[in-house]
Amino acid sequence: MSIVPQLLSVFGIAFLSFWASIPAGLALGLQPALVGLTAVMSYAAGVGLVAALGQPVRQRLLRRLGGKIASSPNSAIRRAWDRYGLVGLALLAPVTTGAQVGAALGLAFGVPPRRLFVAMSLGATLWALLITTAATLGILGVHSLT
Repeated sequence: MSIVPQLLSVFGIAFLSFWASIPAGLALGLQPALVGLTAVMSYAAGVGLVAALGQPVRQRLLRRLGGKIASSPNSAIRRAWDRYGLVGLALLAPVTTGAQVGAALGLAFGVPPRRLFVAMSLGATLWALLITTAATLGILGVHSLT
């Protein structure tokens, strides 16, 4: 039996919800390492898509709005960015905003696309390791009870 449909399912879920993709892949019976790798690849694809296509959109919006949204010192988003920067975004986006919104935020704050892609992919890799390990241990624990 081919595992391609299962991998495509994990990829599709991770593109929209990184957090949900790993338990779904494990529930489909895929190997944990394969699930984590597929989830990270999908997340990175989402970041890459926004980083590649979002830069021209960002430039157009900055010309039109003059950068008022991202530069407002009183906005909660701006205060969080000033405190945690790209590292905070890379670590929080996989389990909060997702790849596309996280990448758009990074671009809005002027992070170069390549740097954004690398940082957010590393953040997703860390979360994939943590979530996959936790879910696998949970599944093993349930199996040991039966």
